[in-house]
Amino acid sequence: GHGAFFGIGAYAAVLAQRHFFPGQLLLPAAFAILFVGIMSAGLGLLILRRRGVYFSLLTLAMTAVAFTVSFRWTDLTGGENGLGGVVRPDWGIANLNSPWTFYVFVAVIGFAVVYLLQRFHRSAVGSVLVAVRENEVRARFIGYDTDRYKLIAFTVSATLTGFAGVLSAFHHRFTSADPIAIQFSGELLAMVVIGGMRSFMGPALGALFFMLFREYLSLFTSSWLLFFGLLFVGFIVFSPTGLIGVAERIMAPFRKKEETDAAMAARRVEAVGPVPYQFVRETKTATETGREAVLVVDDIAKSFGGIKAVRGVSFAVKDRTLHALIGPNGAGKTTAFNLLSGMFPPDRGSVTLDGREVGGLSPQAITQGGVGRSFQITNLFPGLTIEENVRLAVQARHAGRFGVWAEATALPGLKDDTTTLIRYLGLAGIEQAEAGSLS
Repeated sequence: GHGAFFGIGAYAAVLAQRHFFPGQLLLPAAFAILFVGIMSAGLGLLILRRRGVYFSLLTLAMTAVAFTVSFRWTDLTGGENGLGGVVRPDWGIANLNSPWTFYVFVAVIGFAVVYLLQRFHRSAVGSVLVAVRENEVRARFIGYDTDRYKLIAFTVSATLTGFAGVLSAFHHRFTSADPIAIQFSGELLAMVVIGGMRSFMGPALGALFFMLFREYLSLFTSSWLLFFGLLFVGFIVFSPTGLIGVAERIMAPFRKKEETDAAMAARRVEAVGPVPYQFVRETKTATETGREAVLVVDDIAKSFGGIKAVRGVSFAVKDRTLHALIGPNGAGKTTAFNLLSGMFPPDRGSVTLDGREVGGLSPQAITQGGVGRSFQITNLFPGLTIEENVRLAVQARHAGRFGVWAEATALPGLKDDTTTLIRYLGLAGIEQAEAGSLS
């Protein structure tokens, strides 16, 4: 649904110049960016409540509504005639009415945006978004509020698209409802898919390819969209990683290949000492707290329709003790763990950790409270290295985990803590092996 934000940004800038800042560019642009940012944050809170196909359908519905409003609200948007009369300022040293001057102006902004996006990609928030893409369940169970991170991504993405709409309006000195149409959103998505979704520069390469393909092929045939559709299907079927993936395959024979199959041979197992102090939370003694147990589960139950998966389970876990939950297949052991760790809220009963009620809280809240959870089937970020898997777990408790500027690896103490934990776990020497490539 990015076409909606593109068009709304353009309309906001043109209307701001017309009614509040006549003859100016920077103030209307700033107003439009702020407007789209606030609007997208509000819409994101609503739309991100759904996932998968329902999320997609909501964005399409939003785009359809925005197009209808902009096309029919003639008094405000000009309807099918659009809004013209957009003025580019003359700043003396730079007259933006000159095509080449305006081109250089936009190019500088474009490179600046790429630089900012690269910083964002390498920041703590950017690294978590990559983790969410790889395995959202894992990200939640090491302590990340993934909905908040996705809202940040949604808002940043929409705001940048609105900014592009602002530049388009000043380029054409005109705006209309056309970019808000669903077709334009589809074109933007096609650019991303063709370029490569998992690559930083892939979407930019896809945009360049799409524009050149459309301009040159349309010179020879009016049915260019048919050929583009066939090409798009070809990319989906034969190269899901887009043009970047094609280039990697072509260059693969000429590049040195890192063998990861025998990664464990490089592993250095060091003498295992006590657990590093920074990863241990000291608990108060029973005398100090008045309680013997750290974790107390009291009469929890969970039903799925007519299936009663857990019925009246109670137990207590004391400090520095090891417990096992034993029972036949289908007894509800895994469901009980899901209730303790926040995957499902219990229908009744309570779960207390150090005297604090945690039953029914989100997985990230329970993890931050001190309950760690593993899974029956190994659950990692398979496309990331061992070092990145461990660092993300440590980073989840770092005060700078919501940083959008500093590189994630540069957060104070994060690198040292990650190295300490890797050595303690006996993973030294294989830090850069891809987690999904290990047995």
